Amino acid sequence: MEINEKISALRKSNNMTQAELGAKLNVTFQAVSKWESGKSYPDFETLSKMAKIFGVPISYFEEGGENVTEAAATATADAFDGTDGTNNVIGFCKDCGKLVHDGEEACTTPVIICKQCALRRENVKKVQENEQKLQKQQAERAAKARQQAEVDSCKRRRNKGLIVSAIISIALIALFAVLSVTDAEYYIMYVTFLVMTVVFGYTFYAQLFWGGIVVDIVLAGGKIVGMPGVIFTLDLDGFIFLIVVKILFAIIKMLIFLLTFFFMVFVAMIISPFVFVPQMLKLNKGIEL
Repeated sequence: MEINEKISALRKSNNMTQAELGAKLNVTFQAVSKWESGKSYPDFETLSKMAKIFGVPISYFEEGGENVTEAAATATADAFDGTDGTNNVIGFCKDCGKLVHDGEEACTTPVIICKQCALRRENVKKVQENEQKLQKQQAERAAKARQQAEVDSCKRRRNKGLIVSAIISIALIALFAVLSVTDAEYYIMYVTFLVMTVVFGYTFYAQLFWGGIVVDIVLAGGKIVGMPGVIFTLDLDGFIFLIVVKILFAIIKMLIFLLTFFFMVFVAMIISPFVFVPQMLKLNKGIEL
């Protein structure tokens, strides 16, 4: 029988209620009920008191111990030889609730743990450590996969910019080369455009696909500015005046838009050769621009 069953059997064989047993042990009947249902275990001191109350040795509560009759006989024999059967009992295991004898304990402070439970705890600890290690490895692999995906994405965008920019530049170079041959009068101008295309155009077009400072400068231009309101009279001349002024304002807004846009494109093309190599090195490392 288990400890809870032995406590219940002793109490019933002595015609004692849970409340009566609790009163003798200075505990509530709810505590006795929990012991008998196996929800908790009495401490060693309480179990020793219980053994004396029922006239059994404390060894009776061990797993595989005697029945009530045998326990009573053992108690008599113990009383005769002047021992109470507790000389080698340390207490109860905190985990399994079994009696622990001298030499069966894994530790006694802060609580008593038997060797079997200590081994079970160690196995559980190892399993948890292995799970944590596996989770850490999975997290590291996922992080490396994300990092590699970012690097691959940056390299694809780099390659796309370089290829498209090369196609555009080659087309412009071919055009200016043909024009410089067929129209010798403007040879110097065409050669100038050809050089600008090689130096500034290629680096500018590529970075339009990369993003970064060149795109930021381009997008800084082309701003739509607000125009002041128009005061007009509610007659034919007033409406005609309103329409003319609105058209004029629209033209002014468009001119401002185009001027700022082309100015910022010009600025971006000027700086593009100087930032081309640093931007490409960042993309090679997988760093977003």
